[in-house]
Amino acid sequence: MKKKYFGTDGIRGIANKYPIIPSFLERLVHATFAYKKKKLKKIIIGKDTRISGSMIEKALVDTFLNLGVNCNSIGVVSTPILGFATKKHKYDLGIMISASHNQYQDNGIKIFNSNGEKLSDKDECLIEKNIGINFKNTQKKGKFTKKKILINDYKDFLFTNLPNKLNLNNTKIFIDCANGSLSDIAPNFFKNLGANIIEFASNPNGRNINKDCGAMYPENLSKLTKKNRADIGLAFDGDADRVLVSDEKGQILNGDDILLSIVNYLNFCKLLKKNCVVSTLMSNLGFRNYLKRIGVKLYLTSVGDRYVIEKMKEIGAALGGEQSGHIIFSDNGFSGDGILTALYLLSIIKERGCKMSEISNQFKKTPQKLINFELKNKTEKIIGNKVLQKKITQFKENKKFVTDILLRKSGTENLLRFMVQCSNVNQLDFIIKDVKKTIEKIDNS
Repeated sequence: MKKKYFGTDGIRGIANKYPIIPSFLERLVHATFAYKKKKLKKIIIGKDTRISGSMIEKALVDTFLNLGVNCNSIGVVSTPILGFATKKHKYDLGIMISASHNQYQDNGIKIFNSNGEKLSDKDECLIEKNIGINFKNTQKKGKFTKKKILINDYKDFLFTNLPNKLNLNNTKIFIDCANGSLSDIAPNFFKNLGANIIEFASNPNGRNINKDCGAMYPENLSKLTKKNRADIGLAFDGDADRVLVSDEKGQILNGDDILLSIVNYLNFCKLLKKNCVVSTLMSNLGFRNYLKRIGVKLYLTSVGDRYVIEKMKEIGAALGGEQSGHIIFSDNGFSGDGILTALYLLSIIKERGCKMSEISNQFKKTPQKLINFELKNKTEKIIGNKVLQKKITQFKENKKFVTDILLRKSGTENLLRFMVQCSNVNQLDFIIKDVKKTIEKIDNS
């Protein structure tokens, strides 16, 4: 069954436009109740800082309460904290209201099972299949509570994942909170570890989440990390399930760089289970070649952290991630967590007594670019076009240049994403111009 509402990271859309409207959210709750076969006693709900979060939360909570389900709202938290709390406090389901890195006009819903893990494609299909089922309101309504999660519990949990203790005295950290979920959490979290913190974008007003800040603006991170002479710069996205990193020189570490740093660290600590790592088809060819040289097996999946997680579970891997900055740890409930990722990198530089720049360029990157297209037509029409597919195949089979091309529909936005990497920069630019021209011609036909 093809999913209609759920994408690669839950349900997303423009707030107050279908499907992010109260009437659909009520139907979604009934469908979820049916999916759980009415065995749903208590749920936990968190949200990021978007102005529409309260509207969505009210629609969800009111409907669950009418079905006799107890609801606990923990307010503004990161997605990984919501997943952690769902498992620790034994909730039947967790719901995170967020649209991650999208602008404030968008919002969405991610559903977590009782283990604090995102629902599988199969589970989401089962929920969608039940949309349209309606239950009568129960005579005894559920109970609504507002209980904050103790951040120290979460902190203790994170430190159980690290191989060694961490002290950040005399460490200067620049933190871009994206005016998102970690605005009130991350600065104090790292201060309590002894770090000197420079805060940025930590004053959310409901409309400024991800606005010219956060993980989608690496140029800001680079510039401000250097300007403030920080040892490391961290930029979270809106719900903080990922982080972008800058070294002290302003060089940006993307997910490939971060993943490789942690692979080497776990290898050194003899903690890299099965000597393997999982990433996606977006990963750089240089990254893939480096892992091959050091003898670490790489498994590639479709784009999306859910597919990385599925493969990790299948093969028993301890570590996986995406170039976008989602780093997944099996010991962390198979969840991407920006803070935990940062803690690993800080552990590396503190234990080795080195600067961030000494671990930021460990492999030679193949020239790579990502182009996004807003289309008039459905992405399927473009992706399935025979002329375009033939052209892409010819480029990939050109033995003169090592080339990789990925054309896909975005799972979180209404975009067609075109990624190309090639050993020759001039050929890379030629491919981009040629394919772009072809896509625009097909879209206008």
